[in-house]
Amino acid sequence: MSAIFVIGSGPSLLKQQSMLKDLETTFCCNRFEQWEARDFTPTYYICNASVVSRGLEPTHPPFRREKFLVSARKDKLNWFEGWHSVYKQRDHDLLLPGHEGLLTVKSGASMAAIMAQVAVWLGYNELYFLGIEQRGRGHVFDLKGEGTVFLASADDALFGIWQSIKDTYEGLGVKLRDCTPDGRLNDILEYVPLEEVLGTE
Repeated sequence: MSAIFVIGSGPSLLKQQSMLKDLETTFCCNRFEQWEARDFTPTYYICNASVVSRGLEPTHPPFRREKFLVSARKDKLNWFEGWHSVYKQRDHDLLLPGHEGLLTVKSGASMAAIMAQVAVWLGYNELYFLGIEQRGRGHVFDLKGEGTVFLASADDALFGIWQSIKDTYEGLGVKLRDCTPDGRLNDILEYVPLEEVLGTE
């Protein structure tokens, strides 16, 4: 199997950060670049075009293989060179392996759900999720002088999309596991401690 660690920006990462450098293949998003505690470079990076265009996210984030720019507007996907375009739509089907042309993903939950779709399209069939609390208060990153803001999707959207991700991708033989302690996805995906995945427990 080909494994990838899909990393959100939840506060549980602060307790897991000593293990992050041991992750071989990673997919990070949004404000990860500004997290001073990081001591590794993600394999893949993804960000929303609107925040890059406003200068809230870098046009040259750290990554080892590829970076992806996401937008619900196709005209925004051509603003920056060197990014792979990902078009998001709420009423679209999940992105499947072998898809050709413009990558189009189902949106409406979190960036982690978009990363999961792109990871499966890239050919990974063992996905582990970190830092995806989707509950409580706060993220690892502050929003530049605006204080810490917690943004969580409504339960129906969040759980609907993630249940669809689980049913669709597990039906294709993809293994999905949540390594976020006390994350809301524990209710959908099987929880497994990161220490157990890494064999350090």
